[in-house]
Amino acid sequence: MLFLTLLSLILFSCSVTEKPEFIKVNSIDITDTSLKNFTVQAKLQFKNKNSVGGTLQAKDIHIFMDSIDLATVTSAPFKVPKKSEFEIPLEAVIPFSKVFNDHKQNLLNNIMNVISSKKINLKYKGIVQYKLGVFHYDYPVNYTQEVSLKKG
Repeated sequence: MLFLTLLSLILFSCSVTEKPEFIKVNSIDITDTSLKNFTVQAKLQFKNKNSVGGTLQAKDIHIFMDSIDLATVTSAPFKVPKKSEFEIPLEAVIPFSKVFNDHKQNLLNNIMNVISSKKINLKYKGIVQYKLGVFHYDYPVNYTQEVSLKKG
């Protein structure tokens, strides 16, 4: 009887009422540029209403500019805080050669678009996986944002 009481207490005090909520992609920013590459950062915003955590991990999130697959981001498991709103940072260093050399048929078009607008459209598409014990849930990520190449 004591065992059942303790088991019930543990189960109800640490219950998972629902999976963490994926709110949005907070921002995509170009944080660094050089002659060879540029660094792109995004922040995925979540809210966990549960009294238990678990982990979240980005699984093969592709970064696209137009139809060009620039990079694939995979993150280390991120520990989900209990009863909290939080962000998971994603970062990719993308060589300019991916934009220009690998897609020579679109080279002139890409150069003209970047020079004239000083902005590019970046799309993040993939999966972020939540795990808690044997339970797991995949969050689809499909987000596009126009990003300025100029800082400030």
